[in-house]
Amino acid sequence: MMNINSHRMKAAQRKMLDTRKLQQDGQWDEALAMAERMHGSVSKSITSDPRQKSAAGPMVDLQPLLVAWENGPYAELKSALQKKDAKRSGAAFASLRQQCVNCHAVLGKTQVVVSEIP
Repeated sequence: MMNINSHRMKAAQRKMLDTRKLQQDGQWDEALAMAERMHGSVSKSITSDPRQKSAAGPMVDLQPLLVAWENGPYAELKSALQKKDAKRSGAAFASLRQQCVNCHAVLGKTQVVVSEIP
Protein backbone atom coordinates (compact mmCIF):
# COMPACT_ATOMS: atom_id res chain seq x y z
CA MET A 1 0.00 0.00 0.00
CA MET A 2 1.31 3.45 -0.91
CA ASN A 3 1.92 5.75 2.03
CA ILE A 4 0.53 9.28 2.05
CA ASN A 5 3.91 10.90 1.39
CA SER A 6 4.51 8.72 -1.63
CA HIS A 7 1.06 9.71 -2.87
CA ARG A 8 1.81 13.41 -2.24
CA MET A 9 5.13 13.23 -4.07
CA LYS A 10 3.51 11.51 -7.06
CA ALA A 11 0.94 14.32 -7.04
CA ALA A 12 3.77 16.88 -6.84
CA GLN A 13 5.40 15.32 -9.89
CA ARG A 14 2.13 15.47 -11.86
CA LYS A 15 1.71 19.11 -10.82
CA MET A 16 5.30 19.89 -11.86
CA LEU A 17 4.63 18.48 -15.34
CA ASP A 18 1.23 20.24 -15.50
CA THR A 19 2.92 23.52 -14.52
CA ARG A 20 5.40 23.11 -17.37
CA LYS A 21 2.66 22.33 -19.90
CA LEU A 22 0.61 25.34 -18.81
CA GLN A 23 3.70 27.54 -19.03
CA GLN A 24 4.55 26.23 -22.49
CA ASP A 25 0.95 26.87 -23.57
CA GLY A 26 1.29 30.51 -22.43
CA GLN A 27 -1.14 30.04 -19.52
CA TRP A 28 1.13 31.87 -17.09
CA ASP A 29 -1.35 32.58 -14.29
CA GLU A 30 -2.58 28.99 -14.33
CA ALA A 31 1.03 27.75 -14.35
CA LEU A 32 1.83 29.87 -11.31
CA ALA A 33 -1.24 28.54 -9.47
CA MET A 34 -0.27 24.95 -10.36
CA ALA A 35 3.32 25.58 -9.17
CA GLU A 36 1.91 26.70 -5.82
CA ARG A 37 -0.12 23.49 -5.59
CA MET A 38 3.03 21.49 -6.42
CA HIS A 39 4.84 23.33 -3.60
CA GLY A 40 2.01 22.42 -1.22
CA SER A 41 2.37 18.72 -2.03
CA VAL A 42 6.15 18.77 -1.52
CA SER A 43 5.98 20.91 1.62
CA LYS A 44 3.28 18.74 3.26
CA SER A 45 5.27 15.58 2.49
CA ILE A 46 8.38 16.87 4.20
CA THR A 47 6.83 18.76 7.12
CA SER A 48 4.66 15.76 8.03
CA ASP A 49 7.77 13.53 8.24
CA PRO A 50 10.90 15.73 8.22
CA ARG A 51 13.30 13.06 9.51
CA GLN A 52 13.37 9.95 7.36
CA LYS A 53 15.50 6.85 7.43
CA SER A 54 17.75 6.64 4.39
CA ALA A 55 18.23 3.41 2.47
CA ALA A 56 21.77 3.29 3.93
CA GLY A 57 20.38 3.42 7.47
CA PRO A 58 21.01 6.84 9.04
CA MET A 59 18.22 9.33 9.62
CA VAL A 60 18.15 12.31 7.26
CA ASP A 61 16.66 15.68 8.20
CA LEU A 62 14.83 16.81 5.06
CA GLN A 63 13.86 20.24 6.42
CA PRO A 64 17.10 21.98 5.24
CA LEU A 65 16.64 20.40 1.80
CA LEU A 66 13.08 21.73 1.63
CA VAL A 67 14.25 25.24 2.61
CA ALA A 68 16.98 25.12 -0.05
CA TRP A 69 14.42 23.96 -2.66
CA GLU A 70 11.96 26.69 -1.65
CA ASN A 71 14.55 29.49 -1.56
CA GLY A 72 16.40 28.31 -4.69
CA PRO A 73 14.77 26.67 -7.70
CA TYR A 74 11.16 27.00 -6.52
CA ALA A 75 11.56 30.75 -5.84
CA GLU A 76 13.25 31.13 -9.24
CA LEU A 77 10.42 29.25 -10.96
CA LYS A 78 7.77 31.41 -9.30
CA SER A 79 9.64 34.57 -10.29
CA ALA A 80 10.05 33.40 -13.90
CA LEU A 81 6.36 32.51 -14.13
CA GLN A 82 5.31 35.86 -12.62
CA LYS A 83 7.48 37.66 -15.20
CA LYS A 84 6.21 35.39 -18.03
CA ASP A 85 9.83 34.60 -18.89
CA ALA A 86 9.94 31.39 -20.94
CA LYS A 87 13.75 31.15 -21.01
CA ARG A 88 14.13 31.57 -17.24
CA SER A 89 11.22 29.18 -16.69
CA GLY A 90 12.95 26.42 -18.62
CA ALA A 91 16.14 26.80 -16.59
CA ALA A 92 14.16 26.98 -13.33
CA PHE A 93 12.28 23.77 -14.16
CA ALA A 94 15.60 21.99 -14.84
CA SER A 95 17.13 23.07 -11.52
CA LEU A 96 13.90 22.37 -9.62
CA ARG A 97 13.81 18.83 -10.99
CA GLN A 98 17.52 18.33 -10.22
CA GLN A 99 16.96 19.29 -6.60
CA CYS A 100 14.14 16.70 -6.42
CA VAL A 101 16.53 14.06 -7.80
CA ASN A 102 19.21 15.14 -5.28
CA CYS A 103 16.83 14.77 -2.32
CA HIS A 104 15.82 11.28 -3.47
CA ALA A 105 19.52 10.40 -3.82
CA VAL A 106 20.26 11.62 -0.28
CA LEU A 107 17.57 9.23 0.95
CA GLY A 108 18.94 6.43 -1.24
CA LYS A 109 15.63 6.28 -3.07
CA THR A 110 17.20 6.08 -6.50
CA GLN A 111 14.38 3.79 -7.62
CA VAL A 112 12.12 6.86 -7.39
CA VAL A 113 12.36 8.38 -10.83
CA VAL A 114 11.56 12.06 -11.28
CA SER A 115 10.09 12.60 -14.72
CA GLU A 116 12.12 14.53 -17.26
CA ILE A 117 10.69 17.96 -17.95
CA PRO A 118 10.06 18.56 -21.65
